[in-house]
Amino acid sequence: MNKITSEAQQSCRAAETSSVVSVLTSADNEANTAGKIADPQVKPKRHYSPRRSFAAAYKKRILAAYDACRNATERGELLRREGLYHSRISAWSSQRAAGKFNGSKKGKHAVRVDHLTRENEQLKKKLAQAEAIIELQKKVSDLLGTHILPHEKNEVS
Repeated sequence: MNKITSEAQQSCRAAETSSVVSVLTSADNEANTAGKIADPQVKPKRHYSPRRSFAAAYKKRILAAYDACRNATERGELLRREGLYHSRISAWSSQRAAGKFNGSKKGKHAVRVDHLTRENEQLKKKLAQAEAIIELQKKVSDLLGTHILPHEKNEVS
């Protein structure tokens, strides 16, 4: 009797599956005939949001809360609630230990700005020196009565 019951159940399942498939294919056919294109199987890529940035005050507050947790479960709850990973917490604590946690954003950009400022000062010094040499050459040519740059005929003096 069990054999007959299991065969009946299998045939019912097969009938249900075929009816669901036929309903789905008829819905797809109706959508295509109505001028709508069916959804493709491969979804287009989502545009991901830019990286999150955190203020120094937020980092300090999270690290204090993380240090106040008594066990791994509480730390895990904190990380899930804030949407953070343990690697970010460990990076922040190493920054705090290194003293790079003063609140100002000094990164690659700040180093580049410092480098460009120094380069700008050096170029200004070289320009002032070159201008002084040119003025000296003009005075020497006036004393000798020869002009370094020949006057052009089109020039009005």
